[in-house]
Amino acid sequence: MRSTNYPTTCYNIATDPEGASLPRLKFITDDKLHRALELIVEELGLNHIRLDKVYIVWSKGSKTTALARIWGLPSPFVRLGICDPTYVIELVSEKFARLSCNDIVETIVHELLHIPRSFSGGLRQHGDWSKKRNMRKLLSRISNETKYEVCRLVRESLRSPNLG
Repeated sequence: MRSTNYPTTCYNIATDPEGASLPRLKFITDDKLHRALELIVEELGLNHIRLDKVYIVWSKGSKTTALARIWGLPSPFVRLGICDPTYVIELVSEKFARLSCNDIVETIVHELLHIPRSFSGGLRQHGDWSKKRNMRKLLSRISNETKYEVCRLVRESLRSPNLG
């Protein structure tokens, strides 16, 4: 398992330079989340995904209605050779607490499927791959043991004191 080499709280906005209050947003890392990601990628054979360049974090304080989001590094950074293609999967902690085990796994798989086979830093739009019947077929390839282990890791991570 890879150990994250970035701070526990990567980003925290409390106020803007003018002093006006902004929503408090935190991104919090946990190695358990990355292990859950590894299990899914291995089980589904998503060999194009470079796990050393995919980060998975909790967000706290987000106002989004989404359960999760994926962020790709903007193309100019990759094309100019400044950075390798990199992705961040954001799990919205306030929303994830209510999800069933199947919904947890499905949400993570859905975000992973936004990563193109070219692993270019760009993102795939919703299409046939994201339709319910195709997602069900893909999710059926994940063993119950892996699903339960992913859920255990995610739920343990969700109880982390860093999210309190």
